[in-house]
Amino acid sequence: MTTPIIHVTGVTKEYHAGQRAISALRGVDLTVGPGEWVTILGPSGCGKSTLLNLVSGIDRPTAGTLTVAGVDLGGLSEEELARWRGRNVGIIFQFFQLMPTLTALENVLLPMELAGRPARRERAQELLARVGVAHLAHHLPNELSGGEQQRVAIARALANDPPLLLADEPTGNLDSASGERVLALLAEMWASGKTLLLVTHDRAIASRGSRVIEMRDGRIVADHRVAAPAEPPPVPQAAARGDGHPAG
Repeated sequence: MTTPIIHVTGVTKEYHAGQRAISALRGVDLTVGPGEWVTILGPSGCGKSTLLNLVSGIDRPTAGTLTVAGVDLGGLSEEELARWRGRNVGIIFQFFQLMPTLTALENVLLPMELAGRPARRERAQELLARVGVAHLAHHLPNELSGGEQQRVAIARALANDPPLLLADEPTGNLDSASGERVLALLAEMWASGKTLLLVTHDRAIASRGSRVIEMRDGRIVADHRVAAPAEPPPVPQAAARGDGHPAG
């Protein structure tokens, strides 16, 4: 049997507001094999982004265990977690999270530097070309449209060639044409062998991958395979040229 790339067992997560404990996750079990595209679907507040943050090592569970990319995350210090994350996980956020004072090229170089690897400008430029924004390499984020910023964020997530990509509502802050372009890029990454864990509240996106997990009130309530992943529609030419609308 193939070794899972994600193995979550009995995970709970509680946050405290004064004397009150708020349960974000309630005994979650999840196994993801290498090469899967798993979409976590559910309404706001169901715990799906919390689960993504735990898998990435950005946050820690209240109870339970997480083994990701062959490593028990509970046994790592914060410094070790940061190094592990830099080499094994690429994260794509809804609001891009690009460094505002760095150019697109410098944003892609940054994960290499943080992981203690030589910053390879050639690789960064190749990644920007792969996502269709090589001509914007020396632009700052505020000079890019929302779709362009998200494509730079995807290039940044690929900087260290991680086996696992985590995407938290990656189209949630984009117009529909830009969102289609981003989903097409994610499909390309998945086809190249990456494992993709994508969080969304949009049921239409769930048909794109290989498996859908539905969450409600901090629990997994359904887990099923997608019989035939949907082909994304053609990317509108306006989106391919520049995504049409500025960020914000």
